[in-house]
Formats: sequence, C-alpha cells, structure tokens
Amino acid sequence: MRITKLSIRNFRTLEDISFEFPRYYSAICGKNDSGKTNIIRAIRGLMNEHDPFGYIDDEEISLKSDFTKWKDIEVDKREIGISMGLMANKDSDAGLYEFLTTHLSLKDDADDLEFCIDLRILSGESSGVVTVKVGSKIYDDLKAQEVLKKLQSSKIILFHNSTEPDPRLRYGRAFRDISEEHSEEIEKLNKTMSRGLKKIAKGHQEKMSELIGRLDQKYKLGLSLPDFNFTFLPFDITLGDSKVEVSLDNWGSGTKNRPLILLTLFKARQISEATKSAVKITPVIVIEEPESFLHPSAQAEFSRVLQDLAEELKVQVITTTHSPYMLSKDSPEANILLERKVAYKQNRGTEQVDTSGGHWMEPFGVALGLDTDEFVVWRDLFFAKSDHILLVEGDTDKGYLQLLQDETHGNNRLKFDGEIYPYGGIGNLKNGVLLSFLKNKYKQILITYDLDVESQIENVLKGQGYERGKGYMPIGLNDSGKKSIEGLVPESIKSAVYSANAALVEQSMSGTTDEKKSAKSQIKKYIFEKFKAEAVPGNEHYKSFYKLSKSINKAFSA
Repeated sequence: MRITKLSIRNFRTLEDISFEFPRYYSAICGKNDSGKTNIIRAIRGLMNEHDPFGYIDDEEISLKSDFTKWKDIEVDKREIGISMGLMANKDSDAGLYEFLTTHLSLKDDADDLEFCIDLRILSGESSGVVTVKVGSKIYDDLKAQEVLKKLQSSKIILFHNSTEPDPRLRYGRAFRDISEEHSEEIEKLNKTMSRGLKKIAKGHQEKMSELIGRLDQKYKLGLSLPDFNFTFLPFDITLGDSKVEVSLDNWGSGTKNRPLILLTLFKARQISEATKSAVKITPVIVIEEPESFLHPSAQAEFSRVLQDLAEELKVQVITTTHSPYMLSKDSPEANILLERKVAYKQNRGTEQVDTSGGHWMEPFGVALGLDTDEFVVWRDLFFAKSDHILLVEGDTDKGYLQLLQDETHGNNRLKFDGEIYPYGGIGNLKNGVLLSFLKNKYKQILITYDLDVESQIENVLKGQGYERGKGYMPIGLNDSGKKSIEGLVPESIKSAVYSANAALVEQSMSGTTDEKKSAKSQIKKYIFEKFKAEAVPGNEHYKSFYKLSKSINKAFSA
C-alpha cells in the first residue's frame, strides 16, 4: 500500500493544502507550529485510529474543535475535507486489491490499482460524507462507506510517535503475522503446550474441589483452559554485546526507540510477504520525529538504515522531523517543507514550500538554521548514494584521483570505493555548522585541500572534530610552488604546459584578481589534460601520487 497524494481543507492550520509522496520514504519538515502534527492528525482522523485497549487516544475529527479558527463561517455551514490518493498492489496488498475489484466491480487487471478516498465532515452528518474515485468513476453512499470501513479496519497505516512512551513497552509485544514456513511448527507447539496445561489444570481442579467440598453444601468445580495458541507470539527484546544482554525496557529512550520503529517496519514487510489472503495489506508506516532522543551521529546512522530499508523492502515510510539527517537522501522532492503564511501580523494557513529543482536546499536550510545560498555547491553531495565520501577542492583534483582508481596501478591504486565530490574552494569549508552536519551525516568523510591553504582551514576542521589523516588531509609537496595537487605532477609535463601557454602564465601572475583566478584555473585544466594523455602507471609519472593513494587508503581502512 502506498499513499500517493494528500489534500486537506479547513482542518486546523491546514486551510487548503495538497502534496504528493513520490517515493517510499518522505520527510515532512518545518519549524515548530508549521502544521506537521496536524497532517498526522488528519490522517489518523481519516483512518479513525482506534486502540481497543485504550493505550492510545482515539483520533476523531470535530467541526467544533478542528475547523480552521480564523475562518468566520457559521457552524452549520462549516466543512472539513480530507482526500487521500492510494495505490494497492495486486500481490503485496492482495486483500484490499481483491476487495476493491469485487466490491466496485472493476474490470482492470493491472498490477497497481490507484484510487482516491474523500471524507467530508459536515454539520448534521454524524459519520461524514464519503466518496471514492477510481479513474473517472465516482462511488458514493454505501459503496464508498464500505471502502473506508475496509481501510479503517485493515489498519493500513501504522503510527509511531517517537516522543511518547510506546505502549508496546508497557503492555508486552507480539508478532501478529507468523510466516507460513513457521506456522506448522507453531501449531505443533500449541498442541504440546495445551496438553501440558490441561494436565496442570486437572490437578488444580482436584485440589480446589477438596477445599470447596469442606463447605456444608457441596459444589462441583470445573476448571479448564482454552486451547493454548501462539498465533500472537510474545517476545522480549534485548540489546547488548557478546557478554551482556539488557532488556530493551532498561535502555534509554533513544536506544529503544530505534528497534521499535524497525519492528514496525519488519511487521509491514512480514505482511507483504505473507501468503495471499483477505487480510493481506502492506501497511504504510507514519513516524513522528524518529530522531527523538538520538545524538546527531546516531540520527544520521538511523536515517540511512530507515531510508534504505523503506526503498529495499518497498514499504512506505512517512516521517515528521526537525532533523536535517532525517531528510530524504535520494530525492529532494520527497522532502515536504511546511511554513505558515502571515496575514495582519498573525500566523495563518500552512503552505508547502517549493523544494524542487534549485530549491532543494530549503529544508536543509530551515533544519540547520543556515542561509540556503551556502548549500548551492553541495547539492550532489547531499544526495550521495554512498556513505563514504572523499571531498576534493575542484574538478581537476577529482580527475587525478579517478585516474588513481584504475586497476592498472596494481597495489598502488586508490582503493576507495565511495564517491568523490569537489567542494569548489576552501571558502565553502569555513562554515562550522555545515562541517559538523557533513561529519555526522556520513559513515566516513575525508576532506582534502591544497597544502598552501592549510593555515586557513586546519583549525576550522579540528574545531568540528575532524582528525588529521582520518577526517582531513593536505595534498602537495612541502616545497615552494608545489603545495597543491599539481605539485605531484612531473616537472616535464608542467614545463611543457607553461611553455605552450606563456600568455596565460603571465596573466596568472600580473592580471586583475578575476583574470588571475581564471588563468590559474585554465592552467590547472591544461596540466591535467596533458598528464592524463601522457602519464602511464608506474613511478615515472605517478610516484608522488602513489604516496597520496596510500594515505587515502589508510584513512578509509582505519
């Protein structure tokens, strides 16, 4: 099951808003009071989330308390609307797919069935007005109500609020969806356990009958047990090392929150892989603030796991978050940024901020409290697929290192298998907040820079916890004119380039600031192109580069 789109009208701060969920993982973000929680409340209200044990408060939509406060409309004319687009898969959502095609008499036999359910809460309508749309067909009255009832009773959405104590910690845990491969084994255990318990019950019955028999009037006592059933398999969770295991209940909030969320994801996956049945529907997981109680580095690690599992297992995960680490690492349009518009100096309706194209950095800017212009150069890095990152100053630096990755270099090659990104000059490395974010976001990040700028950048990197040789590394030789990556290139190649471009060399030394910068950049490019064309693996051309590849390999193997 997937939620593809959501539209909400006149519900709290959500005066009129619509957005889409393009991937299996989406993050809803924004400042406090921007409307994130109201979206979750609206979804819960539509799904009529109900806890039969009373551990979780029921979510009901009320025109009196939930209608947008600043809209001056008479009570009997008010209306709240929630419309949700859904997609059911023929295999992983077999129960719902079969119900919809049969109940609505649908002829389409496509693998994915898209439909939209719309609920309007009106004055005088106790249960709301429901419509269902499939393609161009619209269903209402009983047919639509039965579809909504099916969705509500099937628990197609699993909610997890990381900021509140989880009922599963207080009232026990159970696997409710046993795989077919284990069901026969469990059935044998059920029968064995039932026989043993009945034997014990018979013994207790005899003793209790003796006690009751001492009364003046005798009674016949019957004591029996229902058949023992492990359909709901209880379990406890422990975490620990090879020597000590501690029950999850005894860990801190952040530590135990993560496995509980993963258990929810595991449950959803179990359902999707179960044998086809009338109840088979892969649920959507909605998590409020999964970063709660976690250190930034733990947030980044957990986010990687959560996002990768969502895409790999094909289970939709929607989060609300204040953390830049929880934002989508694969697609900027999957980050839904909210803000409140202002009218007459008062906060009004929630609006969605454009995060597509060149606006991809907006969610990160809000979460980190930085000017979005500071992110422009980092776009490709922010959506890197790898967890191991090598940052270099420019494109030519990247080119040299890519040449070193060729297997023809044998044991001297650069064995780094992550991603290499140019950061466009040391000016982009002087933002401490950004450096801290990058350090926590990836499992390992190594920043390289030319040796001649070390005095400008080393203390900044140290101040953010980067270690020399592991987190950062200067490139170049400690000789005059060689304190950059070009210092590793044989003199014969550089001299040939200088001789062929005498005018550029002169401009790089005596022109205006912009002219110097442009000339130096062009010379760097020419040196690289000539090196790439003429250099062959071996110490004649790569001797100094092999020392660099050895240092980088050591940094990433530490």
